[in-house]
Amino acid sequence: MATKCGKCGPGYPTPLEAMKGPREEIVYLPCIYRNTGIEAPDYLATVDIDPKSPQYCQVIHRLPMPNLKDELHHSGWNTCSSCFGDSTKSRDKLMLPCLMSSRIYVVDVGSNPRAPKLHKVIEAEDIHAKCGLGYIHTSHCLAS
Repeated sequence: MATKCGKCGPGYPTPLEAMKGPREEIVYLPCIYRNTGIEAPDYLATVDIDPKSPQYCQVIHRLPMPNLKDELHHSGWNTCSSCFGDSTKSRDKLMLPCLMSSRIYVVDVGSNPRAPKLHKVIEAEDIHAKCGLGYIHTSHCLAS
């Protein structure tokens, strides 16, 4: 997670500034079972990547999705560096669109970053009816 400064919002003003920031300590990885023969929901793995941690390179949490055969794909944040100057914004939700089901899972990573929890499910029917979209591939936040 990016550090916050005084009146800044999430992220960094430039990629170069992000490279100067502190090293990440955890990462979130969408894990899918498509074409594996395993009938289980996809899950979000939280991996400890802090070299000083006794759990370095280990999955420290798994958050299973509530449905089968979603195919989680190209996760994104609810806010990104386009919101850098807005201190009212925070990077506390991970958006997980699904290729096969067209659902979007919204995961709360702000309350407990090492053990995220499901915040909301946006069903395919809602996406189709309100946006005319289907088969969501990639999410991206808006500056608003």
